[in-house]
Amino acid sequence: MRNILISYFSLALAVSFSQKISTSLTYLVKEPVQKTTKAPVIIMLHGYGSNEADLFEISNTLDGRFIVFSLRAPFEATGGGFSWYTLEFLPDRQFKYNYKEATESRAKILSFISKACSTYGVDSTNVFLMGFSQGAMMAYDLALNAPKKIKGVLILSGRMMEESKTIKTDWQKVTQVKFFIAHGQSDNVIKLAEAQKANDFLKSKQVADLTYATYQMPHSLSGKELTDLKRWLVKAISPKKEPAVKK
Repeated sequence: MRNILISYFSLALAVSFSQKISTSLTYLVKEPVQKTTKAPVIIMLHGYGSNEADLFEISNTLDGRFIVFSLRAPFEATGGGFSWYTLEFLPDRQFKYNYKEATESRAKILSFISKACSTYGVDSTNVFLMGFSQGAMMAYDLALNAPKKIKGVLILSGRMMEESKTIKTDWQKVTQVKFFIAHGQSDNVIKLAEAQKANDFLKSKQVADLTYATYQMPHSLSGKELTDLKRWLVKAISPKKEPAVKK
């Protein structure tokens, strides 16, 4: 019961901060434990049929310098929960989706990022996206469309929409975005081949910082995966050390 009360208090505290940002999106926020001049930012994007609380617990285990926002998708999903766009599940782990709705969600998320960075006075040059499943699909789309606003992307059990690959964007800027792609070897929702295809596509675009890893898990998260992504995030925000000058 005590743990339940603590969790409820934590969520209530997070929700209380949500009144500060002018947005149509419902969200939770965890402020940095370790105060810095400009906090790096993580934007969490949940999967189909879920909500803003789904990934939020991970925020308690991340580097204390981050401010974390977990967003709720704007559309109601069939069967309950929320979605970033309408999704129809087809045989053989295929999907039919509404990309127009995806572009609407993208605009809302990009607007949120700008307003959140301004409101909280955090580092707009250090924004990372963490997306699971459909949220990962959105993360790909956001990074490829707005590479100037996104420092890095954590793709958890996702795939890349075909429309995302053909957008008009600054591909030179895309090469500077950091990508961490993680996928389950026995994923029963999105084929492992989809993660491999996305990785190959980014390689073809000469993305400089590209990490690809698979794990012994289905369409879910694993402890080893979380350990790896936390280490990746620390490295991504740590300044590069210049080699010592020999005298």
